[in-house]
Amino acid sequence: MTSANVPSTSATTSSATPLYGVSVLATALLRMWRGWRIWIPVVVVNAVIQGLLVLPGVLPYPTVAFMAVGAASFLVLAVSFSIVAATMLQASTGPVSVREVIATTRTRLWPLLAWSIGLVLVVTLALSLYVLPGLIVLALTPYLLLAVVDDQRGPLGVNFAVLRARWGRWLITVIVVGVVCLVLWLLSALDGFFVTGFGGAIIGWLGLGLVSCWLICAWALVYRSVMGDHRTP
Repeated sequence: MTSANVPSTSATTSSATPLYGVSVLATALLRMWRGWRIWIPVVVVNAVIQGLLVLPGVLPYPTVAFMAVGAASFLVLAVSFSIVAATMLQASTGPVSVREVIATTRTRLWPLLAWSIGLVLVVTLALSLYVLPGLIVLALTPYLLLAVVDDQRGPLGVNFAVLRARWGRWLITVIVVGVVCLVLWLLSALDGFFVTGFGGAIIGWLGLGLVSCWLICAWALVYRSVMGDHRTP
């Protein structure tokens, strides 16, 4: 894959055609199934591994065991996101190629890890000040990691270029995603209360993985409607 330059806002808004109808989330709910052969195994494997990482006696304190488990969990999440994002970037515009997804994951995993760590550090710092700044950082960077996976130069600039070009769609989607995340949080609390240990973790991660694939596809649709698909001539 070759890198693409960040288009100007005026150029993208005038020349790009949206890939979705009235609701980008409704379109994503249909379009995501183009890559089901890839993301379903990824969601299942990630859920199993995350469930296995729920070790008895490992509490959220700054210990070697907790940091090792946390690092392993983060690495699995990063690999899973890379595969799903590569899949949804293809699914948003056409059929999904397993070979291209594997190639993209192999070449973009390390840059994705670097950007992910940076984003986590910034969000953590913002959350340490207050909850709202951390949420604002997350809300303002929905296209950042997609741009990294898509091999774009200056992914942060690309993120804000897409946001400016589709600011109305971004705002509506952020609000809906916020509501979805609140519902997920409530359901995960119920899951953790009634089903504990490995079984509860598996159920929670399966649900989170399914919803995450849907939301990633939605953001990929908006992203592709501005940046286009630079795999094609």
